[in-house]
Amino acid sequence: MIELPDWAVPNASTPAFIDAGGVMRSPINTAALKVNRPGSHYRWSTSFPPLSPERGRVIVSRLIRAQREGLRLPFRLPEPQPPAGAPVVDGAGQSGLSLAVRGLTPGLVIREGYWLSVPSFAGQHFLHNIAADVTVPANGRAVILLSEMLREPFLNSTPVALEKPMIEGLVEGSERAWSLSLEHLTSIEFTIEEAR
Repeated sequence: MIELPDWAVPNASTPAFIDAGGVMRSPINTAALKVNRPGSHYRWSTSFPPLSPERGRVIVSRLIRAQREGLRLPFRLPEPQPPAGAPVVDGAGQSGLSLAVRGLTPGLVIREGYWLSVPSFAGQHFLHNIAADVTVPANGRAVILLSEMLREPFLNSTPVALEKPMIEGLVEGSERAWSLSLEHLTSIEFTIEEAR
């Protein structure tokens, strides 16, 4: 899995939610039924400010390799999330719309709309959106409600990234393109979509 350097910070991005479910309609009375399925995930389109030739060539090289190997990036947050302690998954085999976590900072308020990611046994991060506020009690344990279903039954004691969640997946498209200006600056934009 390819990662970009720490200095590679986007100047614009467009996150998107991809719903794995669907709507079933009755041909008789046109009634609609929402069918929810596991597998909903995220896509993130991002662009970088004009880069120097040295920095531009590093990112281009890594994106070319990411086309083959996949890409892992910090999911850039509109506001910093507070220090969370050393959170880990609290119990193996969880599923559904919640995640039990321990090792959180007592008194921490995890807000609706915050993000977290959890790596699978193979090390692939899965990004999740938090669906409701929760205040961590003195024992440092909490059940975090999620906006979408868990896609992996994470192992007990797997680290949970609340302060720096990651998005990981495939770089969209079958080609990589970048532009070079007369000032010798490189402009780059791409889209990454989470993969199973």
